Amino acid sequence: MKLMNFAQDEQEKGDIPQSAEYAYQAELSAQIASAKARQHRAQQSAVTIREQTYQQVIRIHELELEIAGIRETILEAQLARALNARDKGQQETAQLSTEITGLQQALRQAELRLTLANVESFVSISKYIHPAMERTGEYERVQTAIVSIADFIDRAAFAEAEAAIPEAREQAEKLYQRAELNREAANEAEMNAHIALTRAEVVIAHAQYLNAAAHVPQRFQQANDQLKRAKQALAAGRYQQAQQLAEQAQQNADETVKLAESAEFRQRAQQELDRLVSAAKQAVTALKRDLTAQAETEVPQLAARLYQLANSAHTKAQTALANEDYEIAIATAEEGSDYLERAMEDTHRITSAKSDLVAASRQIPKAIVIEQRDGVLIRIRGNAFAHGSTQLQKAFSDTFTQLAKILRSENFSSYPVRIEVHTSALGNASVNRNVSLGRADSIKRTLVEDGKVDRERLTAVGLGETQPIVTEGADKEEQNRRIDVIIKTN
Repeated sequence: MKLMNFAQDEQEKGDIPQSAEYAYQAELSAQIASAKARQHRAQQSAVTIREQTYQQVIRIHELELEIAGIRETILEAQLARALNARDKGQQETAQLSTEITGLQQALRQAELRLTLANVESFVSISKYIHPAMERTGEYERVQTAIVSIADFIDRAAFAEAEAAIPEAREQAEKLYQRAELNREAANEAEMNAHIALTRAEVVIAHAQYLNAAAHVPQRFQQANDQLKRAKQALAAGRYQQAQQLAEQAQQNADETVKLAESAEFRQRAQQELDRLVSAAKQAVTALKRDLTAQAETEVPQLAARLYQLANSAHTKAQTALANEDYEIAIATAEEGSDYLERAMEDTHRITSAKSDLVAASRQIPKAIVIEQRDGVLIRIRGNAFAHGSTQLQKAFSDTFTQLAKILRSENFSSYPVRIEVHTSALGNASVNRNVSLGRADSIKRTLVEDGKVDRERLTAVGLGETQPIVTEGADKEEQNRRIDVIIKTN
């Protein structure tokens, strides 16, 4: 787990080779631990089976001995009855005596067979825990002794059987001890072979991850062939040979990793560089294409600052690309695309809001609605004020009531408003300027007090006769005398 944590840390730092090395070591440690755990379970299982087998054999012979004892008891009872029943004659008594003698002999045979069974149990367990013992001289000798003792018992040569049993028991116990040692050695050899195979498999897998089949094909194939032969030797029980082949496979795989690692990382580095170059060129080209596509739209005017930032980002991205700073080129181009996207969104919002405002403003009585680049101009024409007066005429109450309603609506409540009052050129210019300013203030006051419009949004300006819209014609003075309410939408 520690090695895996190290691998994750190195991966987050960007050190992929070191991260892969830690991960490789972690996998190897886990495989070794797994092999040891399997060996331990196998040993526990063998010991349990051995003990169960031994106990069953002993129990069988104990039951045989018990049966013989029961039969002896029965016959002794029959003999007692025969002796007490003299009317049955001496012949029956002699017959029963013979039967008792035979049963005593059978009981003795059963006792010796039970003892011999203990010896046989050691031999059987030895063969079970290490089958190769069957091919040894010690196994042959003890088996010969057992057959000889069994023959003594069958022939009722009890003294010879009793004399031979201790030596046979000693031989069987030695056979069992050697079987235990041989099994432990075989288990250790098997475990070592498994561990060597596991190590070789991990290294070969590491080599495969590094694309060794392409970079070092011959050596990589040699390592795989050795691993295959090692597995075959393991399956056949040739543990030492399996271990040697696996170790050779690992050595070849280690050399393969060294050679493939360098080539693979060079290749991956080049691929990453090619990817960065391609991505940087695509990002810069895409930004230029998008900027060009928006150049003839309203975006440069309605979102001028964001559009300029996007252009500036494109210039910086081009410079970074020329200097081979590909990651900076990509990041800067993406930043420019973000600026342009925001500019397009703002333009859409402005134009959409302006369209809504134009539609709403056309409902205002006695007003002409003129759409401008950055807002909407509502021009109120006619005699909204009496000659020389700054007091709004009642005939225009609905006009400013509707205007205030629009300015209060949720969709337009944040837009700043400029109130411009213009006069004709008749009369004194200074007087006209003062009158126009008074009228602008009057409109502002009406919108604030009666229309409940936020005062901070309103700017009142009196321009007098300084900005005429008509310079010729009989009604030029009438046309120049106007009120312009300009609502800024951006």
